[in-house]
Amino acid sequence: MKEGKKKSIGADKVMTGRVVKGPFGGVSKSAHEAIYLETETGEKLKLVRVGGNPFNDPELNKLVGKSVQVKGKVVDYQLMAKEIGPV
Repeated sequence: MKEGKKKSIGADKVMTGRVVKGPFGGVSKSAHEAIYLETETGEKLKLVRVGGNPFNDPELNKLVGKSVQVKGKVVDYQLMAKEIGPV
């Protein structure tokens, strides 16, 4: 994939997992602390709430440590969440 192009994977998906706050991005230059969804299969997707602050979202902070179901679109390594609810 070329630099600067975002890869969108189809329509909205519904995913279940645990919300985690911690290191994200491996050892690359883009490594940072983020809130992400760790799915039951071990996949990690940075959570970004549509309409929320992408850098510091207090609503996502409230969900850290909880199991949730998220409906949204996967774009590269991010899950653009339209709906988030308890499992």
